[in-house]
Amino acid sequence: MPSLEQETESELNALVGTTVAGKYRVDRLIGRGGMGAVFQAANLSIGKRVALKFLDHEAAQNREACQRFQREAEAAGMAESAHIVQIFDSGMTDGGLPFLVMELLTGEDLRARLEREGRLSVPTALRITSQVLRALVRAHEAGIVHRDLKPDNVFLCARDDDPSFVKLVDFGISKVARARTADTLTHRGAVLGTAFYMSPEQAQSFADIDGRTDLFSVGAMLFEMLAGKPPHGGRTYEAVLIAICTNDAVDVRTHAPEVPAPVAALVARALRRDREQRFQSAQEFLNEIAALDSPFAPAIGTPPSPSAPPAERKRYGTLVAGIIASLAGFTLAAYFIARTSASSSVGVSQEAVSPAPPAYASAVSSAVLAPLVLPVSSALSVTPPSPARVQSSSNVRRPAPPKPSAHIASGLQLSTKEP
Repeated sequence: MPSLEQETESELNALVGTTVAGKYRVDRLIGRGGMGAVFQAANLSIGKRVALKFLDHEAAQNREACQRFQREAEAAGMAESAHIVQIFDSGMTDGGLPFLVMELLTGEDLRARLEREGRLSVPTALRITSQVLRALVRAHEAGIVHRDLKPDNVFLCARDDDPSFVKLVDFGISKVARARTADTLTHRGAVLGTAFYMSPEQAQSFADIDGRTDLFSVGAMLFEMLAGKPPHGGRTYEAVLIAICTNDAVDVRTHAPEVPAPVAALVARALRRDREQRFQSAQEFLNEIAALDSPFAPAIGTPPSPSAPPAERKRYGTLVAGIIASLAGFTLAAYFIARTSASSSVGVSQEAVSPAPPAYASAVSSAVLAPLVLPVSSALSVTPPSPARVQSSSNVRRPAPPKPSAHIASGLQLSTKEP
């Protein structure tokens, strides 16, 4: 006689190749859980690939399991966010199995990433955390508390612009706030959730659990991404809950010394046992991450700035400084050379030492450059030039030294007065 597990496996395999609700063709099994399975399917009317999530027959007989299944669709529909998995449709197969039609995600969950890599870098961990918080901002605004945040429910999608785009999944045990009462699907005294990421108030089944329990779970996941292990441990489920309720989490730098102090303080605040001392909203938590003044801050969730890299900016600044220094050096050299030339005694006439006025510069240059062409007879009759008379140095008026430009002098903090 086949076991219950074998019957369930056979039942799931029988779904492959069938058409559900007249328009969804089931193609292949892509994942299994405690109460059902997820298949890749195709919408026959438009050809779009989707995911079909089914409850198995045993779970379908459980009223509470069916309520949780429906709750997942309701919560995801109410909390509209790019970081929450979309659910398009729901229904029942001819065989009596409840199903949800969801967007098909490509990638892996955070649990698989941590099992493969052990620990994540600080920028990667903060970027993933920021996207989880963006999803929680929308969920909490809609009055939905997830209550089961863990790496298994954080799916990392591979997209063209982001290889780790976060999608929150599985709102099956979420708490949905109503106008006057809270519909929780939780029996009095029952504890639902995963122990390692559960807040102290959730572990103690407080009646007034709110969004701050999710923020504790986010802090626990951030701790594990950085340290490679959860903040609290124990050999049994109960031992973990006791540790969460009675012991503060250790500093994350105990396991990961490279974590910057501001990030460690952020994690410690998220894991405070007293919820009044934690972040009071997902938006506040998100703002604190965005405000981190560190080299990894730009990588948290926004595309990198198109500005030049730091190394290029540094080289550019050095080049500009060098050009300015060179211009200043040339200006100073010209100024002191002019003063030295003016103060030396010359034995030639003012006409010989004075530079040609600007008005005659072009004429002089033309005369020098133009070829001299004379007839032979004229060349033979040229009268030798008379020797130039040299004036006495006592009668020569020294030319006034050139004054430096007031603009350049002021820029170099030089005096424009004659020394």
